Amino acid sequence: MKATTVLLTLLALATPAAAAEEKFDPSGVNQQIDFFADVNPDCSSGGTPIVRLIDGPDKGVVTTDKGRDFKPFPRGNVRHVCNRKRVAGTKLFYKSSPGFVGTDRVRVLVLSGSGAGREATYLIQVR
Repeated sequence: MKATTVLLTLLALATPAAAAEEKFDPSGVNQQIDFFADVNPDCSSGGTPIVRLIDGPDKGVVTTDKGRDFKPFPRGNVRHVCNRKRVAGTKLFYKSSPGFVGTDRVRVLVLSGSGAGREATYLIQVR
């Protein structure tokens, strides 16, 4: 079986000013594409975000799992000191169908522990 590569272009990220990010992974491999966390200024959890699928994917599957990971906060944000600590949250994974080559798209709704909501869209190019 020929290994292909997954190119993930994130169109909507945690902050509106964030630039698109690209990631690579072999086709058919479960890959974390995002991590959502509601972090208090003292680095404690503000609740576990809920991620709901709105649309897609057509050529793969999306799953979520609770976990701990790093959540980067920019300088000047009171939570910047939390960057060195793993925090509790929800991980979002994408796995393409084996052998699929092409483009897939995923749109999710993220509801934070504080009640805020936002949508995130991921354009996934599998090569």
